[in-house]
Amino acid sequence: MSLKTISLNLEIGQTILVGKNKEPATITKIEYHERSGEINLNTTKGPRRALTFALCATEEDAHENPADRYR
Repeated sequence: MSLKTISLNLEIGQTILVGKNKEPATITKIEYHERSGEINLNTTKGPRRALTFALCATEEDAHENPADRYR
């Protein structure tokens, strides 16, 4: 499957999962560097580059049957 567009909304105070063990961390600052085009996130577990983390399940997803994702 090939995507043509992707949208991602991040907010200060949002909880994300970082590291190999997917530990929760809170976003404390979002930085954009014009020259390089990089987006960096400062979190309670240290700095991260954008898209090097996992999103936590939302409350809507928590009430779904996990098997429904694959049907």
